[in-house]
Amino acid sequence: MDNPVCPLDYRYGRKELKEIFGETRRLQYLLDVEAALARAHAKVGNIPKSAAEEISKKATTKLVKADRVKQIETETKHDIMAVTRALAEVCKGDSGKYIHLGATSYDIVDTANALQLADSTEYINKELKNLRNTYVAEFWI
Repeated sequence: MDNPVCPLDYRYGRKELKEIFGETRRLQYLLDVEAALARAHAKVGNIPKSAAEEISKKATTKLVKADRVKQIETETKHDIMAVTRALAEVCKGDSGKYIHLGATSYDIVDTANALQLADSTEYINKELKNLRNTYVAEFWI
């Protein structure tokens, strides 16, 4: 069976876009959303501020590794549960029990998708402006 051509394929994709849609960056978007959720809960008094601070501090791919998330996902068969467990593992004390509070998986996924699309759109717009400026400089001056 032939593999379809993917716009992010190594031959055609730009390094910056491959990074935005890559596994590590994708995980970071999910972690960013979980951290923002914790901060919002703390702001309205649903969870301790210290828990939100701990979650936010630890919600980074420097601490929550994609390999660990994959390992947990093979056990749980659930991608977001794997992310939340991996994040809870690196959090001190009982902060981890507040991760994902009141959210559905798709609350996290859809918000991460929006962040991912916003970053990719920003990059594409920047490159289109560069292309336009190059075109104007070469052909209109």
